[in-house]
Amino acid sequence: MIERNIGNIERVVRLVAGLLFAAWVFTQPDLNGVEWFVMIISIMLILNGIFSRCYLWYVLDINSCDSNDKDCVTNTQC
Repeated sequence: MIERNIGNIERVVRLVAGLLFAAWVFTQPDLNGVEWFVMIISIMLILNGIFSRCYLWYVLDINSCDSNDKDCVTNTQC
């Protein structure tokens, strides 16, 4: 399992965006391809917000954690 790589502000933004997208999907009368895609994205954003881990950020070697956050791993090795 990867270590935390999302900071607190980004967690909240992802969680709120995921919840808004999910609410939009559930208000649609029919679910076609676009709504299913948005639902998958909203689930991913909600899980990112809950667990503070983003596999895309891990692959791209991006870390938005605070430097003084002890639970986040920072790549300080050269």
